[in-house]
Amino acid sequence: MALPLKPRLLKLQELTCSLFNTVYNPTSAHTGNKILKQRLIGPSIVNWYPTKMIKLKRISDMFPDFNLVDQDEQRRLDDIARRKRRGKGAPKKGHGRRAVVAASKKK
Repeated sequence: MALPLKPRLLKLQELTCSLFNTVYNPTSAHTGNKILKQRLIGPSIVNWYPTKMIKLKRISDMFPDFNLVDQDEQRRLDDIARRKRRGKGAPKKGHGRRAVVAASKKK
């Protein structure tokens, strides 16, 4: 039994591709068709993270006449003030440990 000729096989492949709605690629060039057929992952990534809760700061910025007080932020500011009174607060910019070490090396 004789093998079919190459042009006839290519024509058969082209007809098959048109029939089954696939890409005809006789040179086997990389077209990226495999990647383009895949389902998009964007919606699944978006659904992975929960929706963001609105913060009290944003509400107070939107409605400044309500004079809302964020108790956590107030507590944080009080703690910072208390530490500064005791001398335990953050140093001024340019007066930290790295600046002191750099100044002692220059001398």
